[in-house]
Amino acid sequence: MIRRILLATLCLTLVFNSFAQKTTTAKEKKPSKQETMDWIAGKMKENLTAGREFVSYADGKFSYKKEWKASIYCVTTIDLNNVLGMNSEYSADFFVSGKNLTFVHCDDDKPGEGSYKEYLSISGPNYKDYTAPFNFTPDATLVERLKKAVAVLIQYNAPKKGENESF
Repeated sequence: MIRRILLATLCLTLVFNSFAQKTTTAKEKKPSKQETMDWIAGKMKENLTAGREFVSYADGKFSYKKEWKASIYCVTTIDLNNVLGMNSEYSADFFVSGKNLTFVHCDDDKPGEGSYKEYLSISGPNYKDYTAPFNFTPDATLVERLKKAVAVLIQYNAPKKGENESF
């Protein structure tokens, strides 16, 4: 009887240790750049503000359209491959930045014509009045998850150090 109890205890210990190891390994796995961009884009699509309509998403480029004036629409493309910065962790204003981060092309623009912007508001008070196409602010948990995902994306997008560079 004692042998059976010891054998059962040993088996349970092995099973629990195996499960704990798999759980820890799964939590430590960093998502790929593509997985990170796809997740962020999915949340962007779910949280577009009123008056904006999803157009497309592919290879890190998220596009939506909005009526600018009577029967003239503008398509804004956010290139997640260009996200290189975000607000400080102490700021209530959550925004991202990067060279040519967004491109806006309107129906009355010539082909290839439009304007680039370097900043995009994600949530918060939007003190600097950046473009704010999403409504993430009411969901604090989602905002925190987005901040983590953007931090991972910035690591992937950061320029790599050259061969002859020390820093």
